[in-house]
Amino acid sequence: MNPPSLLGQSTRHTALLLVAAHLCLALAYSVWNPIAEAPDEADHWALVVYLAQEQQLPTGPWMTQGKHPPLAHIGAALLALLAEPGNDFLHPNPQVQLQPTADGWSPNFFLHTDQENWPWQGAVLSFHLARLWSVLTSTATVAAAYGLARTVWPERPGRALAATGLVALLPEFVFIGSAINNDSTAALFGTLALWGALAIYRANGDWRAGWWTPLALGAGLLTKVSTAALWPAVGLALLAGSLHNAPLAQHGGTASSTAWRARWLSSSLALFLPALLLASPWFLRNWQLYGDPLGLELVRQTVDQRLTPWGWADTRWLLSGWFVSFWGKFGGAGHLPMADWVYWLLAGLTAASAAGWVQSGWRQPRTQREVLALLGLAFLSTAASIWNYSLLALGTDQGRLLFPALAAAAVLWIEGLANLLPASWQRPAGALLLVLLASLSLYALVGVIRPALL
Repeated sequence: MNPPSLLGQSTRHTALLLVAAHLCLALAYSVWNPIAEAPDEADHWALVVYLAQEQQLPTGPWMTQGKHPPLAHIGAALLALLAEPGNDFLHPNPQVQLQPTADGWSPNFFLHTDQENWPWQGAVLSFHLARLWSVLTSTATVAAAYGLARTVWPERPGRALAATGLVALLPEFVFIGSAINNDSTAALFGTLALWGALAIYRANGDWRAGWWTPLALGAGLLTKVSTAALWPAVGLALLAGSLHNAPLAQHGGTASSTAWRARWLSSSLALFLPALLLASPWFLRNWQLYGDPLGLELVRQTVDQRLTPWGWADTRWLLSGWFVSFWGKFGGAGHLPMADWVYWLLAGLTAASAAGWVQSGWRQPRTQREVLALLGLAFLSTAASIWNYSLLALGTDQGRLLFPALAAAAVLWIEGLANLLPASWQRPAGALLLVLLASLSLYALVGVIRPALL
């Protein structure tokens, strides 16, 4: 058997290869997916251009993406300023037809001219530079996912690599990580926050073990308010970790000492107060302009509102949409699916993962059960927040909205599959899974996106 140091070095090298693989794939998507042919990309670009040109935040509903906190768009605008940001090259396709018919179809939202060809110049170059922000943040998300996965499985690097590979090579995340949006940045800060929370838990509630967590929580709120759904899992990780280190009273065995409570309170303040202070300018601005910190009235004016009561058909629509587009569904309206057999295969693997969870029966040590439960809470609370938003807005059946908890979902999915397999099968099965995901990402670009949108 190889020495542990060599095993660790090999694991890190493989993780770096996965990070590099995502970077290469995201760059390929950013170059070859036609301009503005990703969900809401033209609207996100309009905000980037406004920030770059006016150097201030927009007010009112006329800028639809102005309802979002601006951190991701500011980052994209800084890169866009290296060229000449503008909108003069965007020409809507008047004959857009999202579904194939007997007379053909026109799935492009925009007309694409020679102006977009290499070498890029002016506003087209600026657009691609703005896309680079998402490429960089999605690539950083892969690295953070590896840190999170190693914290979950410090003694099982193979599982950590499989979960990292799932994030790196997931076709939808590569697609979103190559387009102008705030989803890849939200995924980065969500992953960093959960990684920090688990590090704090492993350190028995010492917030310094995940010192970056307050920054990730605050930056997450400045990117997308839905990242607030991760806060309960982070808070519970701090509490559970602190309880492990709590002094027991001599009588009754209860962790009720005043000293322990004081330490827990000070750690909570050190964790959450800086995050709130970092994000507070955005919420104070909303309060001043729109009367509430979330700016919900502005949100209502910039979305297609749901006008009918929620029913079982809506539940099926939301869950099926989440599943399909979590793995990959492309184009500006998510109207370009992969072949049906791909989703059936992925559904089978997901069912196998669920069976692995049933078979395991939570037989892991208590601390491992708690770690996985914290990630489960993070994913479920994120899903619940989007479900609640779906009561207000249409078009929420998009898996990218769950990406703040993407790394948590990847860990839970891999855990279930690993529990189902004999130990001797896990390494080759993990390698086969990564080959499958890489193949699907390549197929999505050259076999789905390019033929339809050229």
